[in-house]
Amino acid sequence: MIQLEPITSFFKRERALQAIYPMRMLIVREGKGFLCMNSGDYPLLNGRIFFIPEEGLVRLEGEITAGYWLSFSSLLYAEFLLQHLDPQAKNLFLNLSLRDLDPHKSTKTYSLLDQLKKEINTKKDMSFLAQYLSLFLGFTAGLDGYLAALTLDELQQVLRFRAILEQFYKQERSIQFYAEGMGMSTGKLNKFLDRVLGKSLTVLIKDRIMREAEELLLHSDYTVDEIAELLGFEQTTNFSTSFRRHKGVSVLQFSRLT
Repeated sequence: MIQLEPITSFFKRERALQAIYPMRMLIVREGKGFLCMNSGDYPLLNGRIFFIPEEGLVRLEGEITAGYWLSFSSLLYAEFLLQHLDPQAKNLFLNLSLRDLDPHKSTKTYSLLDQLKKEINTKKDMSFLAQYLSLFLGFTAGLDGYLAALTLDELQQVLRFRAILEQFYKQERSIQFYAEGMGMSTGKLNKFLDRVLGKSLTVLIKDRIMREAEELLLHSDYTVDEIAELLGFEQTTNFSTSFRRHKGVSVLQFSRLT
């Protein structure tokens, strides 16, 4: 579902880059020349990231001395879209787009990619890789402004928290549990979440549960009772009340609207 390879070589436009998966990115740390697409030729510059639509061959003319070629499945990309509902995220790969990073952000981007490569090689599960990819896309595309100010260590902590939350949000609600998973005291975790994500653990868990509820209501054949049980509610009425408070409409109204 994900392919990530260092890319360093001279390139001639006669030969296209190969990608296993449809969503493609070229990350240039150091390079010169052109990315050649049907829509035109685009300069390869240091610190430039290309978000490449699945249609069309990708050809290079020039030299990349340090870079990465990343491709991933639509399934992994879906997690990013679930976390970013704005049109800018949905349009990220509709047409070729690019972003130039300053040297500081470029260094952090490359460090994140080095770590992602290690995670892929150790065969981390897909839910973890989806969280990593979502964080990486949010950072490189500039859609998560708060990430730009974080250190590399803080970015890794955000990723670790997201991965733990993704695995346990349905059954674990206690701050103590997540604090132990993060290797922090409960007070330190509370301060970290408030400073970095701007939300408490309770709100983050509730947001994640309600996002899953929406997905299940839209794209599954589960009954409301079954969804409530899957999401850790002891009674369907508790789930229905929480959903109404979160969405402003009842479960039935939501189903009819969609």
